Amino acid sequence: MHRKHLTIPLLASALVALVPAARAANDGVIEISGRIVATTCTVEGKPPGGGAAMKAVDLGDISEGVLSTAGATAGDRGFVIRIGGNAECSDGTTAKVRFDPASPSLDRGSGRLNIDAGSGAASNVQIQMTNSDGTPINMYTEDSQGVTIAGHVAEIGLIARYYSLGGVTQGLAASRVGFQVVYE
Repeated sequence: MHRKHLTIPLLASALVALVPAARAANDGVIEISGRIVATTCTVEGKPPGGGAAMKAVDLGDISEGVLSTAGATAGDRGFVIRIGGNAECSDGTTAKVRFDPASPSLDRGSGRLNIDAGSGAASNVQIQMTNSDGTPINMYTEDSQGVTIAGHVAEIGLIARYYSLGGVTQGLAASRVGFQVVYE
């Protein structure tokens, strides 16, 4: 009798497991595409992919009055990311800088960098990145303009600058973003 009571629940559990689970219909499809390339250039003299390349950009001091209007920019500071110098850095390939969309300082709505919060921090200001010609880059969705590798080297020119959200107040304005060099 004891066996009969155990068999029925086990049989019922087995039947439930065989019934397909109800699924919700998809709302759409995300198609992913990409390509793996053999080009492997050093970045600022460091091996690629290790996160060792560091680039310091000092925007210096800017008067808050210059940034009093929303959308105003100031303190443009040009710099380059140097790649190559090694044989695996293929001539004729296009190289671009791609910013890490998961960087904590990256404002996904504006594509600019928020400054570090804390006592003594400036307010209502972000850091904007542009191509060397001054064209703003949405660091969340866009890569820099590309440069062609020649002689196994290239320099990707960028500009960092302050960007006013309106009513900027004085204080420290520091930020950071991860990057990688991508190839076409």
